[in-house]
Amino acid sequence: MYMNFSRVPKCATRHLIPLAALLFSLPVQAAEPSVTEPAVAEASVETRYVKPTAEVVVRRGQGNEFKIIGMVKDGDSVDFLEESGSYARIRFGDKEGWMLKRYLSAEPPLEDLVTSLEQERDQLQQDNLLATEQAQQASTELSRIQADLDVVLEERDRLVQEFQALKEDTANVMQIKNDLERVTAENVQLQDELSVMGEENKELKKESAINWFLAGAGVFLVGILIGKLPGPSRRRKSSLL
Repeated sequence: MYMNFSRVPKCATRHLIPLAALLFSLPVQAAEPSVTEPAVAEASVETRYVKPTAEVVVRRGQGNEFKIIGMVKDGDSVDFLEESGSYARIRFGDKEGWMLKRYLSAEPPLEDLVTSLEQERDQLQQDNLLATEQAQQASTELSRIQADLDVVLEERDRLVQEFQALKEDTANVMQIKNDLERVTAENVQLQDELSVMGEENKELKKESAINWFLAGAGVFLVGILIGKLPGPSRRRKSSLL
């Protein structure tokens, strides 16, 4: 509003000037258009990252006439709620507002990627060390088991040899037993034959004694008979005399 101070009395002008100065010194708050923010389902919320740039202002609505409610910096992650034209409604912390969507990216910052890759690398290195230790432990355990297996195999071979020797000894014992039974049977048979031969020998001795007795008796009788016979030579000599 334009006021023509030439028509105002000088006494009133002296009072208006300080009043005007006081009015101009008071803060003026612009009336903000009312903004109705639709509800966004949490399942559809995406994470976006602020692109490399200076700090970006976040306002209550779409446009520079809306009040600034915060600032987001390079690399900050925000919840992407919706977009409208060149603006995007985001949530950062406990605040929600609008910012230019050209400053948002679905890809995390390079530094975050590098950090994430470094963390994955460190985790892989730790996993590799753990796997190496487990492999060494498994190798040590395998060596111990192999040594135990060698001992068991040696014991098995020794038992097999002893078993074979025992089988041979058993076979020899069986052979000796069979031979002993055969010799025993032969001995019994020989004893039977010896008994029979003894009986026959007794009979032969009896017959021989009888024969010798009969032969002696016969000789004795012959001698007696010969002695009783007259001698012819004696008679001849007597006649010659």
